Amino acid sequence: MINHAEAAYPEECCGFLLGINTDERRILRALSVPNANEGDRGRRYNVDPIEIIRADEIAQKSNLEVIGVYHSHPDAPPRPSQVDLENAWPWYTYVVVAVENGHKNGVGAWKLSEDRSGFHPVKLVVENE
Repeated sequence: MINHAEAAYPEECCGFLLGINTDERRILRALSVPNANEGDRGRRYNVDPIEIIRADEIAQKSNLEVIGVYHSHPDAPPRPSQVDLENAWPWYTYVVVAVENGHKNGVGAWKLSEDRSGFHPVKLVVENE
């Protein structure tokens, strides 16, 4: 995720989090996908629906599930934006990588509340950086 975020700078990158969906979610793989946004990629990302299907197929072949999404915030904090709030799903974990001047400047992990009123932070454990 971090390498992808730094390489995509000054544009946002995006990808899926594959892992095991238990009470304590375990993220075992990050799967990068192209930013399909047709507008300002420096402030927005979009995922082609075909990539969602592909991610699910890859996860199933590995006995994993798609449990979340990651994306970067170039020159912005590692917390979800209003646009992120409007487009998020409550069953996913969201990881936001802040990138400043091409280098990681923080990482945050978030989950949307069931009533969609906002995000709350979740613990993120990185096993392989």
